[in-house]
Amino acid sequence: MIKGVIAGNFDAMHPGYIKMFNEMKQYCSVLVVLLQTDPTIERPNKLKPILSTDERKNMLMSLEDVDDVIRYTYEEQLYDLLKMGGFNIRFLGDDYINKPFTGDDLEIPIHYLNRDHGWSTTKYKTLIANSLKEVDERPWGKYEVLLDAPDVKVKRITVNPGQRLSYQYHEKRAEVWTVVSGILTIILEDDKLFRGKGQSVRIQQGDKHRAWNETDTPVIFIEVQTGSYFGEDDIMWVNHLECDAVVRKDDKILICRTIEEAQIL
Repeated sequence: MIKGVIAGNFDAMHPGYIKMFNEMKQYCSVLVVLLQTDPTIERPNKLKPILSTDERKNMLMSLEDVDDVIRYTYEEQLYDLLKMGGFNIRFLGDDYINKPFTGDDLEIPIHYLNRDHGWSTTKYKTLIANSLKEVDERPWGKYEVLLDAPDVKVKRITVNPGQRLSYQYHEKRAEVWTVVSGILTIILEDDKLFRGKGQSVRIQQGDKHRAWNETDTPVIFIEVQTGSYFGEDDIMWVNHLECDAVVRKDDKILICRTIEEAQIL
């Protein structure tokens, strides 16, 4: 009997784990998983598991390649389990090559697992988080909510070529727009402004404004909202108009209902 062992917290099972377990069972007849209850207890920089220890243990035991699961909390406990477990081979990810690890002084042969499958728990959690983000498609482009907290809301806004948002103001929030890519045209009260990559504009509570992409490539900017309320019903359209033209008259920017109205002005 060849007894193998691997240690870790095994949170959020993904295809990379399945491939690794299949590989491990080719080198041992019995595979034991040493399951860490919470790596953040000794290493606060680590990610706290999403699933409970019982949930992770049940998930591991459901795999045909896993024969036993033993819990541990501290690295000292891991060392004792490795020392007393009678293991013939230990499995580690190839990212541990030439690095120190718990039990590296024990005479247990090491097999390094190839991580070229491209999966990781961090990547898996990121994919899940991204799939849950609020993305709203609009005729002018789209916005994605990056953060929605009680005191701040952050959006990533994409304005398609030749498109613009409504001329509006807000009663309960101020905004800062920072351009990520492209050239953004901004109508702010009586001014027409231009901002490029890395440049910002501040829109105070009550300021009439609109974002406009007058170029032939998409414009992306980050909108940071601060104030007492961030609901979409705090978008106050100026005269409830979707304006079609902007003209300058007497050094003022005038927002017009139609092209014809602009020509009259």
